[in-house]
Order: sequence, then structure tokens, then C-alpha cells
Amino acid sequence: MKRLALISALVLTLGACANLKTAYQVITEASVSPIQIIVAANAFDALEGTATQYLVYCKSNLATPVCSANNRRSVIKYVRSGRAARNQLETYVAAGNAGPSGLYNTLIAAINQLNLTPAGAPR
Repeated sequence: MKRLALISALVLTLGACANLKTAYQVITEASVSPIQIIVAANAFDALEGTATQYLVYCKSNLATPVCSANNRRSVIKYVRSGRAARNQLETYVAAGNAGPSGLYNTLIAAINQLNLTPAGAPR
């Protein structure tokens, strides 16, 4: 009986290791096509322009609630992270290669977060 429990525990542990290895491979080896990168980069470029105009507006209107320090910091943070991801992904597009999904996901997260700020899409 003890032997069966030990074998069962060993099998479950090895199964979990196999699942972790598969998950690691999916995360690290996944790639995104150059077309998907271009679409996301263009969406980010549009939002980056809007965010810049928002910050210019806020420079002259600091007293308005929409221009709170937290809102401005969020916009700056997401523009910087999106810009870094976009710039790195553009090297893959220039070479005609697929880019890593981790960088692409970072760019998409920046786009989504920018859309939630006052600089994002109108509500």
C-alpha cells in the first residue's frame, strides 16, 4: 500500500514537471507574425500621439481633475513601456521575422492600459 502511494506521488510529480516544461515552452517559444506587430504598433502610435496631446493640455490645465498627478504618471508609464516594446518589436519586422509574444503582450498591455486613462479612447 505504501509503495502504491509512493508511485502515485512520483507519477503526479513527474506529470506536473511535464506540464511546467510545456507551459515554459509555450511562453518562451511563442511568436507573433510581423503583420500582427505592425497592427499593434500602429495602434500604439495613435495612442501615443493622443497621450502626448493630453500631456500638453495638462501642462496648461493642472487644476482640472482629469489632469491629476496620478493620471499623468499613468500615461507616462504606459507610453514608456509601450514605446520600449514597440521599438524592440520593430527590429523583428524590419528583418521580416516573427517577434516574441512576451514583447507583443507588453505592447498590447500598454495599449489597453492607455485606453483606460484619460488620454485613451473617449468613453
